Amino acid sequence: MRASVIIPAYQAAPTVADTVCAARQIPGVAEVIVVDDGSRDDTAEAARRAGADEVISLGRNQGKGAALFAGVSAARHDLLLFLDADLGESAARVAPLLAAVGDHAGMAVASLPIPTSRAGVGLARGLAHAAIRLLTGLRVAAPLSGQRALPSSLVKHVGIASRFGVEVGLTVETAHLGVPMVEVSLPLEHRHTGRSVSGFLHRGKQFASVLQVLLLVGYGLGWPALSGRRTARRVAIWLLCFAALLAVGGAVSPALMEHLAVVAVAGVAAWLPVLWISAVWLGLRKANYLGRTLPAGAGLLVPLVGLPAIWFSPLEPRLRSAGLIAVGVLGAVGLLDDLWHGKSQARGLRGHLRALARGRLTTGAIKALGGMGAGLAAGCLLDPGEPGLIALDALVIALSANLINLLDLRPGRALKGFGLLCVLAIVIAPDSLHLLGAFLAAAIVLAPADFAGRTMMGDVGANVLGGVAGLALITSLPPWARLAAVVVLVAIHIICERVSLSDIIPRSRVAAFLDRLGTEHLSALPAREVASS
Repeated sequence: MRASVIIPAYQAAPTVADTVCAARQIPGVAEVIVVDDGSRDDTAEAARRAGADEVISLGRNQGKGAALFAGVSAARHDLLLFLDADLGESAARVAPLLAAVGDHAGMAVASLPIPTSRAGVGLARGLAHAAIRLLTGLRVAAPLSGQRALPSSLVKHVGIASRFGVEVGLTVETAHLGVPMVEVSLPLEHRHTGRSVSGFLHRGKQFASVLQVLLLVGYGLGWPALSGRRTARRVAIWLLCFAALLAVGGAVSPALMEHLAVVAVAGVAAWLPVLWISAVWLGLRKANYLGRTLPAGAGLLVPLVGLPAIWFSPLEPRLRSAGLIAVGVLGAVGLLDDLWHGKSQARGLRGHLRALARGRLTTGAIKALGGMGAGLAAGCLLDPGEPGLIALDALVIALSANLINLLDLRPGRALKGFGLLCVLAIVIAPDSLHLLGAFLAAAIVLAPADFAGRTMMGDVGANVLGGVAGLALITSLPPWARLAAVVVLVAIHIICERVSLSDIIPRSRVAAFLDRLGTEHLSALPAREVASS
């Protein structure tokens, strides 16, 4: 396969000519493209004299990402080879990268020798390592290596991050798509920036670019599926949701608004550490409906934020105790199911109950029993001495928890379902915001990454959100309405045992519209097509 070499260059006049000459010696290279990223020296002229097939000059310095994008747009061949302009004569040694892609790797990355002298304190490299491990689970040797070979179709699918976030962005997107990636140790040489002021400025820019990719990709607010305008709109909606929650809380009680503000700040601060605990320490990663392997326990944030919020809330003592029991039990059995669900062959609530009847205890059965146990405990606290009401309370809580679990198969569905249940409870009884407010704040924190298909909430989050919504309903509804809620919930579960929600939703225009709301951009990243390229 013939390859196009793309060399982004900035102030690289001393080395770019040797790099171009060496690149032309690589077997399989059909063209060499140099992109001069607004250099103030004669980088472009040096590249032309060295025999570059095309030299693209950007009017101003736009960063490595923009330079590579310009080169990719001009490339005429199906295989791309990215090289840094400071490799010099050692660039001729990267031929194994092209061979690795030819051996069915989706992307091959050069791992360079460890420098004998340290150029900096390693913050940018450490952040890149951590970001890739957090978002993909991979441990890579060269997270910031600019020497990469990959198909042009892959680059066009995943996009190119801005400035120095290119390498981390490509690694994360390639891993999410399930495309094979290999690192090849090569004896390459490049110019080290050293511990000068300019060197620290360069690495500072690298750090900022990697952090930007971590936030935009990991938190789902931007690149690669969203344009800058849509990113700004998402940030605005995210902030407005927090503002609306605080405004409604203030209308109910000034003390509640202060409580929710603290919970919101704590939730935002805890998101990254909680994601690290769930994805790295607990190893919770699963493939979503697009085939992307993602951190799957982001919903751990819900009980970790919700439990202390309930403990310090002004709730009536019995309701506080019921909330603590429900959140603790539902969170624990949900986490258990997330950790060991794959070891069970039973599917659906009916399958787990059948397995239990045969004497085989599955995690799904434990989750169902835990939901009923939490519901019964809450019912005993809220309606003591009323067996009928206790039974209704238990069913509403357990079935609500499982309903949100059923919805948590596509991005955003579970949060939308939880939001609708919360609106119903708050309209009936505004004081229920004292219970629901902290969990609505946690849901808003999770929303960007969940809607963008960047993380999966998991049963540990969905179970708790559904159970708390059910608890709010039983404190808001009279007995006859609780019975009606049980009938509706049972009917939904019976239907879902026979037909998948993903088959039912597209049949209704309203349901299909709500399902796609906020997630319509996901179809722009056809994971399976990319993985097979």
